[in-house]
Amino acid sequence: MTLIIAISGGSCSGKTTLAKFLQKRLGRNRSMIISQDDYYLDIRERVKGNKIPNFDIPEALDFNLLLENLKCLKDKKSVILPRYDFSMHQRIANKIPTDPKDFIIVEGLLLLDNKEVRNFVDLSVYISCPRDIRFERRLDRDVTERKRTKEFVIKQFSNDVEPAHVKYILPSSAHADLIIDQNDFINSVDQVLDTIIDCLLTIDSKKLVC
Repeated sequence: MTLIIAISGGSCSGKTTLAKFLQKRLGRNRSMIISQDDYYLDIRERVKGNKIPNFDIPEALDFNLLLENLKCLKDKKSVILPRYDFSMHQRIANKIPTDPKDFIIVEGLLLLDNKEVRNFVDLSVYISCPRDIRFERRLDRDVTERKRTKEFVIKQFSNDVEPAHVKYILPSSAHADLIIDQNDFINSVDQVLDTIIDCLLTIDSKKLVC
């Protein structure tokens, strides 16, 4: 049996970190992580003139491909997952198939905003994180890792990131099976993981009974 766990929340709320902790707890031999970020559409398909498109809206992502990949993995079929290069904003060619595992952790901003995806996953988790923390983390990440300027990050957060958070991401928390408060996440990761594992065990036992 394969169980799919969706971890959602605002930009830099801790989704990737939680996904890695959860994978470690579940065991790397039994679990895998899929990032929503790899399903961004190639910028060449979206750019208009010299304006950089918004990456924080549903239209920026190929959710059809994500759902198709998740269904294949759920059926125990190998898939070739996409890869996205943020330095070029383009897809990277990938020909190496990924084998399915018992637990598939998929993390991303807009997972719970997409009805088809959220209805397909077995457990949905939303990380609640204040704006100021998300902004400081994003500023540090984009300047350090993605070589953006401070001015660009501030402008993008104000014009694209936070408006999309308010319009799409925050409301999607209503669809989560489990909402994790940032303070709980920071102060007691083990307790948060225990809660998620308990939910997975409950789901697993119900499906076995059925």
